[in-house]
Amino acid sequence: MQLKNKKVAIVGLSRRTGLALVKYLDKYGAKIIVSDSKSSKELEPIMDELREIKNLSYDLGGNTKAILEAELIILSPGVPYDLEILKEARTKGIETISEIEFAYRMNEADIIAVTGTNGKTTTTDLLAKMLNKLNGRKVQAAGNIGIPFISIVEQMGKDDLVVLELSSFQLEAVKNFHPKIALYLNYSPDHLDRHKSEENYKNAKKKIFSQQNRSDYALIDLDDKYLAEIKNQIKAELFTISAFNKKADVIIENNKAILQKNGEDKKQELIDFDKLNFSALHNKKNITFAALAAYLSGQKLEKIKHAAQKYELKSHRMEKIDNDRGYLIIDDSKATNPSAALNAVKSLDRDIILIAGGQDRGADFSQLAEEIKKRVSTLILIGETSDKLAAAVGESNLEIFKAENMEKAAEIAAEKLSENNCLLLSPACPSWDMFESYKIRGDSFRKHVLKNLN
Repeated sequence: MQLKNKKVAIVGLSRRTGLALVKYLDKYGAKIIVSDSKSSKELEPIMDELREIKNLSYDLGGNTKAILEAELIILSPGVPYDLEILKEARTKGIETISEIEFAYRMNEADIIAVTGTNGKTTTTDLLAKMLNKLNGRKVQAAGNIGIPFISIVEQMGKDDLVVLELSSFQLEAVKNFHPKIALYLNYSPDHLDRHKSEENYKNAKKKIFSQQNRSDYALIDLDDKYLAEIKNQIKAELFTISAFNKKADVIIENNKAILQKNGEDKKQELIDFDKLNFSALHNKKNITFAALAAYLSGQKLEKIKHAAQKYELKSHRMEKIDNDRGYLIIDDSKATNPSAALNAVKSLDRDIILIAGGQDRGADFSQLAEEIKKRVSTLILIGETSDKLAAAVGESNLEIFKAENMEKAAEIAAEKLSENNCLLLSPACPSWDMFESYKIRGDSFRKHVLKNLN
């Protein structure tokens, strides 16, 4: 794509993606318009980093008509594709694409793309580690994992490999994006406040497969009802993973992940979970996805297994909190939707004291509520969804408390905690009603629980 003197509008001046886009476009001589609903005062720290850029104009405080002067519009992940001004731009023939699509067009490296409602970051991170030292190829993880794709394209050559974590927001506005290997880990309704309907969310995620062909690979969880339904729509060579269906290409049984696509006589052990510290099925599946993708990329099995054995989950993902009393305390603050919290609750084999709740994004808590009634002895609710979660659980034998903040929730939990039960923070909701991020929420949980135990 020729960028010199091309008028390009960036919608959304985010600290990571928006900033990286401006710097890249400036380097290649584009005339840049930055549009954002925030004011110049709100964006001042980011704008300070762009003061030396000359071919740059701003359209702040609301997405107005300025972007209609552009030849190309690039969206940061937080910007909805269906804004009225963007619809108007498309009727005028102005191409509107995501940062992922733009970076793809500038990129030479092969791509492995990872999406799903839950487990994306863990799978992406582990897969990149499994691919380390793959025949001398440089391997880099990027995307929703926190590194904008556009910020690394100049570092990656045609013999290199990019592992991209992709959210529905990033996939929503791709067109030509074509990964060599695409992983779709699982599906459950999420981000419906942004996508307006479950069908829109499904369509955005499904775009990970849209440009693939028979020379590519697609990996799905056959145990996921929705993914099993769409498998016949996938044009790439399909690999299915299952813990229950013996006909899957990779079956998790006897605590091992076994590749059996090529027949009974050619079975291949990908992972031996007895050698790893991961007991929850959803984590085993994430590891299996990563191992299979690494194997299909040509990595040696011993390197794949070694990376899995060394791997530790990132913070706030079923993270055990050490304490002097030896109690089982788990920080799963990254569980920002009901499906993730459901996996967490199912993975524990003792009575649970559960802290849940957070920002209300219109999620359905019915399945989670049924599991809570079976496995949770004490439910402590915080945030906007407190009443909604309590109503979903309804009449039951478990104790239900509502806490105005994490400090009070931790105080209640500490009183109930013993060596015979466990304490789990798995909110099932985003954090933004009370905290700036799930990380800060998790840190607050740790701080106040340990303070009350001491």
